[in-house]
Amino acid sequence: MPGIAGGIIIALIGYLWGSVPAGYWMGKLLRGKDFDIRDYGSHKIGATNVLRTLGRFPAIIVFLFDISKGVGPTLLAKLPVFYLSGWGLTIAALAALIGHCYPVFIGFKGGRGVATGAGAILVISPLVFLICAITTLSTIAISRYVSLGSIVGGLTSIICGLIFFFVGQFGFVHLPQLVYLIVGPALVIIFHYDNIVRLLTGKERKIGQKVQLDEGTSSTGSSPSQA
Repeated sequence: MPGIAGGIIIALIGYLWGSVPAGYWMGKLLRGKDFDIRDYGSHKIGATNVLRTLGRFPAIIVFLFDISKGVGPTLLAKLPVFYLSGWGLTIAALAALIGHCYPVFIGFKGGRGVATGAGAILVISPLVFLICAITTLSTIAISRYVSLGSIVGGLTSIICGLIFFFVGQFGFVHLPQLVYLIVGPALVIIFHYDNIVRLLTGKERKIGQKVQLDEGTSSTGSSPSQA
């Protein structure tokens, strides 16, 4: 029972922590109480949509906060009461990711989970995080598509997790770590389904392209979101 209770508690902590809608609140802070960032651009609350609608500095703040949503609960899960032979980290990380994408505080309409998911990977396997960061940033630099970089980073995590689990070299991971390194990025990729469609049809916006705030809700799916 103590183990089950610890798992439930860390899941709740992860979900509620992940649900804190930094991008949504940033829009309220800068544009007023009637502003909802989900009415613009990609209709998400992640750093990329904040960058396109509110600017670089707000996007940096949101990005760092969204990463912390993955780092914080996962680090907390290293405490003995929550560790659960390593499964506590996976529970906390997945709960934080789901919280960011379906935040209870703003009607379950959040982001795509890239930064939050990456923050969890940083704690679970720093080496996998480093490799994913390299492939993600390289893809963005070459293609100028944040969504494509995020998808490539997710695939990198899955591949690295499998290699390090079965080969056991350098960045050795155990089963609980492997589960997150596969399931977490897979969810992020699935949440990019509309970006994938736009990439295939050539309609995806590249990084640096701004969103006009007077577009309002008429902007039905025009930009990728990082988180």
